[in-house]
Amino acid sequence: MEISREIFEEQRRPRFGAANPERMQLAFWEWMIRGEDLPSPEGDRPVAFGLNRDGKLKSTYGPWRARDLFEAPTTDGKGPIWTFDRIGRTCTRLSGGRTIYIGGEHEDSYDPDFCVYNDVVVFTSSGKIEIYGYPRETFPPTDFHTATLVGGRILIVGCDGLPEDRRPGFTPVYLLDLSTYGISKVETKGQVPGWIHKHRAEIHPDGTLAIHGGIVVVERDGKQRFRRNVEEYTLDANSLIWRRLTNRNWLQFSIRQENGRWFDWRKQMNGERLVPDAFENTVDPRTDWRRARFLAQGVPVSIAIEGRKIEVIIEGDLPLELVGCITEGVRANAEAILQVPCVLQTV
Repeated sequence: MEISREIFEEQRRPRFGAANPERMQLAFWEWMIRGEDLPSPEGDRPVAFGLNRDGKLKSTYGPWRARDLFEAPTTDGKGPIWTFDRIGRTCTRLSGGRTIYIGGEHEDSYDPDFCVYNDVVVFTSSGKIEIYGYPRETFPPTDFHTATLVGGRILIVGCDGLPEDRRPGFTPVYLLDLSTYGISKVETKGQVPGWIHKHRAEIHPDGTLAIHGGIVVVERDGKQRFRRNVEEYTLDANSLIWRRLTNRNWLQFSIRQENGRWFDWRKQMNGERLVPDAFENTVDPRTDWRRARFLAQGVPVSIAIEGRKIEVIIEGDLPLELVGCITEGVRANAEAILQVPCVLQTV
């Protein structure tokens, strides 16, 4: 398959479908998935999933390669280039040989090719590729969801999505019909997890979907904040009623640099160095340097270092005075290591 400059310019941009679904027969998109005729990369390059000529998965390259080949600089102002190089998408393999990929995102908002997708890409057992698009109001950009096979449909639960689409306290649920590839929004009831993503889903024989872990978007002081989901939920796939199985309500805190920047890893910050001195003897040994876990009056306290925040979770009930001592101790240790002012927030 050869792609001309004219086809590239016409088909380079992501776009929504005009129907539910619309078969997106765009040669450039399929070429980006298959990765045919791409020269060998020089040095270390980001790797995406693609197909060999026989339809099997292989490694190809992301939008940077198309920019190189078609001399499309990031400063051209034409927006992101469509790509199948994504994170946060789901992959569902069916018994008949089809593989269904849903949504996902490329990079983050800092990247010129950042995009959250709302398409469905189907690989058939014969190596054929089918791409389906949807109107934004039918199926918004979706990533870090779960996709669970239920009969002849895929149940899509949760999403990170774009900030303007998030609705704290609401859980997005959709159904993908595998006979038509149409997507429908599902109205659910009960005690919902909220705007959840990066979670796990498991279907039980009785038709209930169990939801564990993940991150929930909450609103604090008019701003969106991310909170670890520490509760367990089920969704009855028949009645579409949510049930909350736990009521932990653990306190959660976030510590960031006052300037909001990413952490300087040269400062050799790790989880154990953040543990307040009074609890050093109760630290559990961990293999992940980004995390630490210790006991305070028998209650576990966990610390996790992310790119530009430190999460502190009190996994039980403690006197508020002691909670304040713990969180302030972690904040002060972070500030001493980083040599910049750090701020503590309740999530």
